[in-house]
Amino acid sequence: MTDPLTDDRTSTSPLLAAIAGAWTVAGFQLRRLLTRPRLAMAAVGALFPAAVIVAADRASRGRLEGDPTVGMLYALIPEAVCMLGLLVTMCPAVADELERGTWVHLAVRPGGRRALLIGTYLAAVVWTSVVALVATVLALAVARVEDPWAVGRMLAALVLVSCVGRAALFAVPAVIMPKRALVASVGVALVVEYLAGFIPAIVNQATVSLRLRSLLVPWMGWDRKLPIEMQLLIDPQPPWVQLLAVGILAVVLLTAAVVILDRRQFPPSDEI
Repeated sequence: MTDPLTDDRTSTSPLLAAIAGAWTVAGFQLRRLLTRPRLAMAAVGALFPAAVIVAADRASRGRLEGDPTVGMLYALIPEAVCMLGLLVTMCPAVADELERGTWVHLAVRPGGRRALLIGTYLAAVVWTSVVALVATVLALAVARVEDPWAVGRMLAALVLVSCVGRAALFAVPAVIMPKRALVASVGVALVVEYLAGFIPAIVNQATVSLRLRSLLVPWMGWDRKLPIEMQLLIDPQPPWVQLLAVGILAVVLLTAAVVILDRRQFPPSDEI
């Protein structure tokens, strides 16, 4: 009989092994998130947009409806909820392993570092997307919009785009400065996404916020009534270009993060 560990017919290709490793890490990270504190935090995040909509509607004495409501939903869910969820789930990718003392075991395994990063990325995207989609359903239940189903589908698409792009963005500070990844990611979000993203120049082309706005405006039909000065804040290219741009940006950022993590050596003091 042949040894299954040495038989070429039973060996797994490197690609399949990498996919299996990332999938295993993603499942482990998702199970780690199923704790009472994390579930309570997710519940607060899911209820927050609906609570804000109700409070704003009462403050406006029932006059909050239509496009202003959709604008608030966009700011609250694809922007705020997704951003906060990804900060909590993606930033500790390496820091948690250093604190638990398990980084050494991951670092010496073939493909262990890559599996950790990609698996945590997948878990962050799935977890944050689910929370944001629940928030969308709850917010639309109390919001007054003309076509809740159409608005819900649009917000769901924006949620997925936001999570895919920004999780990859936060992966870079997570591997460069793991102990301060949360602070660094907040700085990246403020400077890159919300400062550079609103500068009408070539620099905003590499931001997720530009792509989200450029999808929201045509999907809502706002491009026909948008003031000329506000048109500088969106990209006039069709939606498929925006989606392709986010996909390319995510691949580039994740590749950079993987390369950095593969070459990064943490001192023993960081592994305590």
